[in-house]
Amino acid sequence: MQLATATLDCERFDYVAGSWLFWSEHHAGAASPGYARLSRYLQEYRFDPGACFSGWESLSDSAREIYRGWCERESVDCDYDSLRYVLEREDWDCDDDCVSELLERYEHADPSESGLCNYEQSDWVNLDQCYTRDLIRFYDRNEDSVLHWADEACGAFGCTSRLQLLEGDTVETPDDMKTALVNHAMTYLARSVLAALEARA
Repeated sequence: MQLATATLDCERFDYVAGSWLFWSEHHAGAASPGYARLSRYLQEYRFDPGACFSGWESLSDSAREIYRGWCERESVDCDYDSLRYVLEREDWDCDDDCVSELLERYEHADPSESGLCNYEQSDWVNLDQCYTRDLIRFYDRNEDSVLHWADEACGAFGCTSRLQLLEGDTVETPDDMKTALVNHAMTYLARSVLAALEARA
């Protein structure tokens, strides 16, 4: 079966299920070609969406590839492959300031696609926010969230205080402490997200 740029071997049900979900979300009204496709799936293929599936999570791998194929063909982003979608499904607070910052930088749920996999060997300062002024500004704007994730890191690493978390960092001024806390907090957050994605795979 030829769709977009990929050749896909799949059962008719998988094709219709993936196509149905795509066009139910992206048709342009009752007079559009997409809506006509939906009608054809119902009439010609006797597709019953209520009985057959309950959205993306119930699609087979082949049906998901069909959906992605339509996204590619129609130049539409596949929101189901987004990091935000995955984190929301896992009940992460995507309105948290630090999580929101991470989502702005890493959109794709595939760590290798987004570059999030680099956190296996590096940290926030080296990968995402290398300028001291930006780290200080980020801390000042998002102090509560930064301290929350710093405390989460303390708990994970068995530290009894934030100062213990910062052992090994050069902390001579209050600004040094801010930058170090941001680095530890955001690095811990990024690695936690990466671990959640790998556990889900």
